Amino acid sequence: MTSLTTTLSPERLVEMAAQGRALAARSRFIDPDAASRSKRILRERGETWAVSVLMRDLSRRSPGAPAFPWLENGEMETLILAEQAEWDQLVNAAGGNAR
Repeated sequence: MTSLTTTLSPERLVEMAAQGRALAARSRFIDPDAASRSKRILRERGETWAVSVLMRDLSRRSPGAPAFPWLENGEMETLILAEQAEWDQLVNAAGGNAR
């Protein structure tokens, strides 16, 4: 699955953004697992896909890792949620069971 843009609806993306912010708000520290997973997703799916998921420009770079865009609170989690939702959507369309 390597589409350049997301297949999720804007309404679903707004819901995921809210879920991502809620997940991030559970701790004042960055979740290292979420950071690792979001970096992998960015490498595999690309920034064009991430722009379509986050619905904003990602040209600002992360000071600590300039190869990656600067992500706001909850955006790492939103990318993870969106990737999982797209996989679930793909599996459902194929008539399978994701788990």
